[in-house]
Order: sequence, then structure tokens, then C-alpha cells
Amino acid sequence: MAVNSFDELPAGFRFDPSDDELVDIFLMKKVHNQPLPLHDIQEFDVFQTEPWMLPRDNRASLENRRYYFFDISNCNFQNMDTRAAGNGEWRIIENNKDLALPNNHFIGRKNTLVYWRKKGNQFVKTQWMMHEFHIARIVEPNKKIITPTVIDLTVENASVSARPPPSP
Repeated sequence: MAVNSFDELPAGFRFDPSDDELVDIFLMKKVHNQPLPLHDIQEFDVFQTEPWMLPRDNRASLENRRYYFFDISNCNFQNMDTRAAGNGEWRIIENNKDLALPNNHFIGRKNTLVYWRKKGNQFVKTQWMMHEFHIARIVEPNKKIITPTVIDLTVENASVSARPPPSP
């Protein structure tokens, strides 16, 4: 059953999908234009700005500390260790962890990244963490290879309501 909004869900519902569910249910259905079980995951180019500047009206969040996006950036970052974003960069700390269903059927990969904010000539590690999920590459009829991505963005042990002070 597809749900169009969190408003249609019972009180107390929490959106807390497993890694496998993000890939096998949400990302696969998105790629194949099938109805999603929940339509409140936004499409957004998460690499255009700092993580604390991303949309906050994302209803697909867990206690306002985890945010989910379908990444719509035009770049294929799958083989890059860093990705520029705003006044900083995301750096991979765990690369290409295989994801499989209980029957050992390979469904995709997961990267874990941490945001480093540029401060002067240095980069300072922040408490923002991103889990990036990819399904296996798909070849479209026009032979273009796409790598669909869903982003699970988390802030660890910090308030997401406060934005950091401007860089000196």
C-alpha cells in the first residue's frame, strides 16, 4: 500500500528503514517508476550546499536527526573519495560495503562519508555523516549508465537546529 504523506500514517509511526529496505524497496521502485510505499523522500542535489543548509521540511526524518533524500546531482561520484559540497567536502570513511538480501542476492553498495568544513586553509571534521546507497548499475535503452542513489544524512551527537558560525 502506497502512502502519499506522513499525515496518512498512524500516530507514533517512525520512518526508520534498514539499509536493505532503502535499496530494495525505495531505490529500486524509484528507478523503475513504481509506486513508493512512502512519497515524502525529497529529490535534492545534496552536494550543492553544506549539510546544515539542506531542506528541513523533509518529513522523511527520524527525530529530526536523520534525513533522507534521493540524490539528483548530475555527477557520478561512485569512484571518488571526496565530493565538494558548499564550503567543504564529503570524505569517504567506508567504501563500497556490499548489501545483500537474506538469500545472499546482491542488491547494491553503501558508502559512509563525513563532512569536512573548510576553515581558512584547513579542513575541520564535523559531526555530519552521510550514508550513500547505490543499486547495481543499470543500462538504459539509450546505453546511458546510471547509478541511482539514496542518501541517509545523519548528524551525530549534535543539534541540527543550530547552524555553525561563518568561517573567518
